[in-house]
Amino acid sequence: MSKNLLIIESPNKIETIGKYLKDDGFKIMATIGHIRDLTTRGMGFDEKTLEPKWIISSSKKNKDNFGKSKQEIINEIKDEASKAENVYLATDPDREGEAISWHVYEVLNDKDKAKTFRITFNEITKDAIVEALKNPRKIDIRWVQSQFARRILDRLVGYRLSKLVRQKLHGTSAGRVQTIALKFIYDREKLIEAFKETKWWTLDAMIDAEAKLILREVNKKLKNVRIKQIEEEQGSGVDFQDPDSAQIVKDSLGKDFKIYSIDDPKEYHNNPKDPYKTSTLQQDAINKLGWNVGRVTVIAQHLYEGIKINGEHTALISYPRTDSIRIADTFAASAKKFIISKYGEKYYQARTFGTSKKTNNANNIQDAHEAIRVIDPYSTPEKLKPLISRDEYALYKLIWARTIAAFMTQAIYENTIVRLNNNQNKFYTYNRRLLFDGYKKIYQHYEDHEVEHDIQLSKLKVGMNLQAKTIEVKEHTSMPPPRFNQASLIKALDEAGVGRPSTYRSMANMAIERGYARLEGRAYVMLPLGNVVVKNLQEFFPEILDKEFTKEMEAHLDDIANSDERWKEWILDDFKPQFDKEMVKAEKTMETIGPEKVGRNCPLCKKPLVYRVSKRTGTQFIGCSDFPKCKYAEFPNSPKPVLLDDKCPMCGKNLVQRLNRRGQSFIGCSGYPACHYIRKVDKNGKIIEFKNTDSKNKNTKIKSKNVKPKKKTTKIKAKGKK
Repeated sequence: MSKNLLIIESPNKIETIGKYLKDDGFKIMATIGHIRDLTTRGMGFDEKTLEPKWIISSSKKNKDNFGKSKQEIINEIKDEASKAENVYLATDPDREGEAISWHVYEVLNDKDKAKTFRITFNEITKDAIVEALKNPRKIDIRWVQSQFARRILDRLVGYRLSKLVRQKLHGTSAGRVQTIALKFIYDREKLIEAFKETKWWTLDAMIDAEAKLILREVNKKLKNVRIKQIEEEQGSGVDFQDPDSAQIVKDSLGKDFKIYSIDDPKEYHNNPKDPYKTSTLQQDAINKLGWNVGRVTVIAQHLYEGIKINGEHTALISYPRTDSIRIADTFAASAKKFIISKYGEKYYQARTFGTSKKTNNANNIQDAHEAIRVIDPYSTPEKLKPLISRDEYALYKLIWARTIAAFMTQAIYENTIVRLNNNQNKFYTYNRRLLFDGYKKIYQHYEDHEVEHDIQLSKLKVGMNLQAKTIEVKEHTSMPPPRFNQASLIKALDEAGVGRPSTYRSMANMAIERGYARLEGRAYVMLPLGNVVVKNLQEFFPEILDKEFTKEMEAHLDDIANSDERWKEWILDDFKPQFDKEMVKAEKTMETIGPEKVGRNCPLCKKPLVYRVSKRTGTQFIGCSDFPKCKYAEFPNSPKPVLLDDKCPMCGKNLVQRLNRRGQSFIGCSGYPACHYIRKVDKNGKIIEFKNTDSKNKNTKIKSKNVKPKKKTTKIKAKGKK
């Protein structure tokens, strides 16, 4: 019998944690996520009191449950708890994890509750786990209630708005937090639509490939020169309102640019960036690795839970869902020792990190523990590269470099300004050189600014004349604000204080999954359905789509978690009455809008074709307005089918190779939808299966290693023949 029972969320952590507790009489079990959830009947809570209605699912269909129902998992936990001397609830160190621990606690009998304790750790290491076991505590009911409030709000708003959107706007869904992200995309699109470009011109002179002369001041005696803008700060240039003005200055120039001053060199310093939190890690991985937010989330979770290295599960990073940039003193000491031993004492800079001051979310930290950092500075990316996957290596290297660089010294540059005169038109150029690389010794790979700029300063003297190789008048055009990509959207949400570590992924994906926007390249582009949904929700529910109101709601959730604010009262007294009033008005007066028509009819039933959105993939497609009676569909964004020489064995028409809605290649009949013949193709283009899926015999399959089917397995009858 095990002396102690440790309960965690993910079974993937069991082996990693188990090696640290193998000699201490522990049995480790996983809840595999939530063990109870709000019922799906109605809202899932009492609408008058907000009291949650919890259910335990008995389904085994969820593959993540490893073939067990939630009731079976609960029964096993209760059985082991009755045998153990102590029960430790070690679910994730955030509000959701606190709520999961509370649910486990609630299903135990009173005798077992008395010996049950809550512990948390931000990294899966022996020291962290042992320290947590030395400091058990009771479940923080304030954190649990904050999570209840979040779930109730999401249900209250999401269920009712989604029903309205489906009935009135032919949309898919709407939600309290995710719809804000859609509003950000919508507002940016409106800015782009309203943008009016402006033009300006500059006069650019090049001494050589490195030394560009920037015009700083125009000869005051020149007439008809219209200057659009002139900045007095060092490093600025002159912009002209029209090309003629720039040409007047160009024509006034002689062949010589005389150096009249070389400023004293000035040092300036570049500081390393703060350690990662969830939002900044997602932004960097998207921008620097070219990933999407889902991929970042999954790989970061792998690195946290533990990866098998040399036959042993090892956790590589701390908890990846955090709003904090704090670093534990023990790790800071380890980082110091590593940097001094590896690079020398001059590369180390003592630093402490607290709440980020760069966001509006600074004083409202949820789930604030530690920054996302590596566990061991000495586990360098180079050591781990042959032992982990390519994706794991790429993300680990990014986190390792950011973590270690945060404790390194500034990079020091020297900047020297050279000033030149040509017919009382004043120009300047500059020389920049790196004096000390500091943190850039390991982080230069991830930065693309502050590069050295060598104009061979030692060869230049005051009074020297230089001649330009080229002098050009160049036209410039202002650009509209860029569309959001996943990284810039997460950054905007974070800075606005409306995102949280647990919501960034869903907020970044919702617009695509619901068919309200699509990605062009990596940028969000609003679809007509998304515009309709935002426009109507903004009209009838202005507060729900107001980022300041959403930020205020997040502040309420933080107050519930960190103070004695009662979680039900502010919803019942402040939010719900106004929301109910707006909902009644919308149900009565919001115009019902059908799906957008394509402008042609269905080739099967002649009813109008309309634009639809796949509930499974979120992609837009063309379908029949008489669905579900007629299931005709087109997928305009899919590659065009490739006509093959092979003939269909069912109807004799040519076969075509195409992609299904999941992007998988297959071979089908060009006579579709009249003929449903299909062959499947593997990733190398090899035919692995074909089947007859006509209406009379949809399940007839023939597996074959060759292109031709085995005649003895299935007989395919041609039309009109017996």
